[in-house]
Amino acid sequence: MNNKYILCWNHSKNDFEKIFINDVADLTTLYGLNHQIEVIQKNTLAFESGLPFNHGLLWGVRGSGKSTLVKAILKQLIIKTNACDVLEVNSEDINDLPNIFLNQKFKKKIVIFIDDLSFEQNDRRYIQFKSFLEGSFYTNRYEFLTYVTSNRRHLMKRDMLDNERSSAISQDEGVEEKVSLSDRFGLWVSFHNINQDEYIEIVKHYFSLNNILFDKETQRDSLKWIFARGNRTGRSANQFFNHYCLENNITLKK
Repeated sequence: MNNKYILCWNHSKNDFEKIFINDVADLTTLYGLNHQIEVIQKNTLAFESGLPFNHGLLWGVRGSGKSTLVKAILKQLIIKTNACDVLEVNSEDINDLPNIFLNQKFKKKIVIFIDDLSFEQNDRRYIQFKSFLEGSFYTNRYEFLTYVTSNRRHLMKRDMLDNERSSAISQDEGVEEKVSLSDRFGLWVSFHNINQDEYIEIVKHYFSLNNILFDKETQRDSLKWIFARGNRTGRSANQFFNHYCLENNITLKK
């Protein structure tokens, strides 16, 4: 597995860099996301096998595991097969995608991962990105699957859509143009807030994976952790676990 890698786009170099996947989390680290994992795994397997598939938009609250889930599934794909090239493109560099497809040479199917994508007011990049997903002569050279994560269901703020409704000559047309980008994703996978019990179960999962005792005192500390930060997510559960290990001089196996 040491020679397995993804290709990360470096805008300044106008080229890819190989990033080895050793430190990417496994699916076993995720808890409470069985449905989301199943959906993305099934879609990825369909793409790999030559069956019908859809581009995927994973959206929802920050820290809910969207990026970790995609990376873990793509790691699984890379280990399993050499049939696909996995590309990571920074959300700020999506305008480079036409250049990538025109000038880079790929011999395999392509999976593109874009993390934390969203568009602000007057950001016209979404038009070009929509065209990219629809397909053109340069993208049709390759078979590709795109996974995007975002905190926003339509990849842009709700007030942007509301402003469009109030200012457009044809309100329906203005909103439709912006919403139509998210419609290019046939697969929508949502990630929602978790309650306190679910948070505790995620923390317990991290302790169990590493064979560390989780007692009532530790549970109280884990709740104090989220109360102090004002958020309750899978990410905060992982951060508490790391904090606990630091405070107790516990070295984790990689």
